[in-house]
Amino acid sequence: MARDLYLHETVDIVGQGAVPYMENSVVGFDADVVADRGLTLYGTWYVQGSTGRWPQVVNIWELVDGWEGWRRLCQRTNLRREANRELSSWWAEAASWRSGGFDRLLGATEGSLSLADVRAGEIEGELFIHELSRVQPGAALDFLAAVAEEWAPVMADHGHRLVGAWEVLFGESEVCTLWATDLDSHIALCRATEAARGFASPGATADERIPAWRERMRPLRTDWREEVLIPCPGSPMGPARWAD
Repeated sequence: MARDLYLHETVDIVGQGAVPYMENSVVGFDADVVADRGLTLYGTWYVQGSTGRWPQVVNIWELVDGWEGWRRLCQRTNLRREANRELSSWWAEAASWRSGGFDRLLGATEGSLSLADVRAGEIEGELFIHELSRVQPGAALDFLAAVAEEWAPVMADHGHRLVGAWEVLFGESEVCTLWATDLDSHIALCRATEAARGFASPGATADERIPAWRERMRPLRTDWREEVLIPCPGSPMGPARWAD
């Protein structure tokens, strides 16, 4: 069966440009004209600086029509970029807020929500947990299947909803997962994790399933890193406006 494809962008931001970049160059990006309808915005977030590299923005785009959309995107923004005047104007504007980045092409697996699913379910998070994991070569699909079947229910018990479970394509040892949650739920999860590892956390109830999961995944997962993302208003999973 065909699966949904996504373009994942990690964007290095210049100075205080994260918010204007997201608002003007991402949410305001005309994908129909600039990218020949090859993609549509799935979400844009800035990285909470106390949890990862800053200043940085993460964009995820859903490719329209899968590989056919990828073909149109490649033609319009790369093979024929010199003839794309709209793209030239957009790049010139975006260059004032960003200095570079790193892209990944993602393939959706079980548990991932499409953009249509997000809109139908009115998915919104105060914040999102963004994870990039290294796995044994060839183990990506097995690991992500375990995330959807075993780990997602545990996370749901702690107020975290699985949004994306993606295999990173053009390689065989990286996966990306995304969870919608809120600050209080995430802190409660952190406290439960610490308590299960033997560290005192006032008011926390240890959840032994958490260290058990990590131990079981060690044969598949070689490294793991999470960061907190803050969604941009006007994006599919963002709030109506920035918090006061």
